[in-house]
Amino acid sequence: MKNLWTLAVLVGLVAVVAVMPAPAQMTFNGADLEVKFTAPMPFYVGDKLMPAGAYEIKQGAGAQANTLLVRGKGKNEAYVEFTAVASSQPVTKMDVTFNKYGNKEYLNSIKYPSGDPTQGSFILKINPSAGEQAAAQAAAAAAHTIPASGKK
Repeated sequence: MKNLWTLAVLVGLVAVVAVMPAPAQMTFNGADLEVKFTAPMPFYVGDKLMPAGAYEIKQGAGAQANTLLVRGKGKNEAYVEFTAVASSQPVTKMDVTFNKYGNKEYLNSIKYPSGDPTQGSFILKINPSAGEQAAAQAAAAAAHTIPASGKK
């Protein structure tokens, strides 16, 4: 009886995975993620204010695979957590998106195209910091995008 119950649960799990849409089954593995962009304005990464300038973004490794390091010149660097979301539409070029609340800009996401059409595209959504959540309550976000380059 116990074996029959175990078999029924396994068959049920296989059925759920089989009917799931393909993008939901994909996982983001950006171990070689490298994004470069130039921000013409100061912006926040998490709660750290970064000056205008050239930046590079790299994904953490191992246990920090869900973090991004945003690094500019000097001591301008910050870590931020992200959530990879499968894009419902193919992303053809790499972009960095910001949300503007009043006069404050926050790094919001990275549109990450895949070089392989069977892998799909991803949007790396930056998890909002406490400062951004407070700004979002005070004002509506105005999103804008900056072109980026890097490894796909």
